[in-house]
Amino acid sequence: MQLGRDAAPHPTLRTHTDPSRDGSDVVSAVADRVRADFFADFFRRNGLDSLLTAGSSL
Repeated sequence: MQLGRDAAPHPTLRTHTDPSRDGSDVVSAVADRVRADFFADFFRRNGLDSLLTAGSSL
């Protein structure tokens, strides 16, 4: 097999990143926890804590 002058001597290696394992689930969990803490604190500081329920998902 003869390679042309511009041909790469080795085949191009390709990598694949699995989108289901990119770490976004961890980032989303942390963001949800920070958001819930922020809003719960906001409601308490403004006297609106009666609007919060034990199972509320802010």
